[in-house]
Amino acid sequence: MAERRTTLASTVPHPHRASNPHERVSKGYSRQDRIALAITAAVGTMYAVYFLAAFMVGWMLVQTAAGNGAFDPFPFIFLLFLGNIVQLLLMPLIMVGQNLQGKHAEARAEEEFQTTQKTFADAETTMRHLDAQDAELIRQTALLRALVERLLPAEDVRRIEAPSGVPFKEASDTAAP
Repeated sequence: MAERRTTLASTVPHPHRASNPHERVSKGYSRQDRIALAITAAVGTMYAVYFLAAFMVGWMLVQTAAGNGAFDPFPFIFLLFLGNIVQLLLMPLIMVGQNLQGKHAEARAEEEFQTTQKTFADAETTMRHLDAQDAELIRQTALLRALVERLLPAEDVRRIEAPSGVPFKEASDTAAP
């Protein structure tokens, strides 16, 4: 007796398991990394721009209103000095924060790539399975046709084929080019 199969195609699952790249990358951050990210996130907002613009305008208005008693008269050299200090301190800090954010982007891109690879592998497995099903259906249809033609007279065979209005096609007619 022939062996009884329960499936037409074997499937091998893709090894990738989805994960959260944010959690994976964040676990590796030190306290300094978290501080750099927090400052980068705070300085990189429009609220920071508004605050710095208001501070500079306020500084210039107060110093101009003070007239000869101003400790930083026009052209506001001390204000420029403070601005340079802030820039010198924040520039490397923002670069560190951007590098850390870049690690997140790389981890997300890698996760998306692996997930896409898994999706493609699953689609290919599904297509192989469908091809195996097609081949099995064609084989079974040919067996059934041979049985019907052997057991029934030719006029009954024509009557069985007729209800759909489409004559029975041989397996070679349905094969893909």
